[in-house]
Amino acid sequence: MQIDRQVQRIQVFLLAEGLAFSLAALLHVGLPTEGYEQREAIIFESMLGGFLFLGYLVTRFNPSWTRRTGIAIQGMALLGTVIGRFSIITGHGSWTIVDLVFYRAITAVLLWGLVLAIIAPTFNALGSQGMSRSDW
Repeated sequence: MQIDRQVQRIQVFLLAEGLAFSLAALLHVGLPTEGYEQREAIIFESMLGGFLFLGYLVTRFNPSWTRRTGIAIQGMALLGTVIGRFSIITGHGSWTIVDLVFYRAITAVLLWGLVLAIIAPTFNALGSQGMSRSDW
């Protein structure tokens, strides 16, 4: 069913984005290699990753919340990413090539996921098509 695939896609985006931020935080801890440690980035990326994982769990708990959760959580993470990029530009963040590539890539992925969530049908629209909650 088309609706189920859209819900799953949004969930995959939330999970993958959360994983990406968690891996970035681990890199700033010094795992698997040293040289990229930065305390502020650890906190910031861990928080964004945690929010994205929380959003994923919410959508698993109640799929009818997937669209709204995807919009809210990915929008917040995108805002956080813009703030992170701004901190790099102003000299408060790390200027490593890994950080610059990560922030460009994660911005594109967050935008893609956000657009996907925005164009996804709402649960109320599904109800008007004769679908019930059990169809999720």
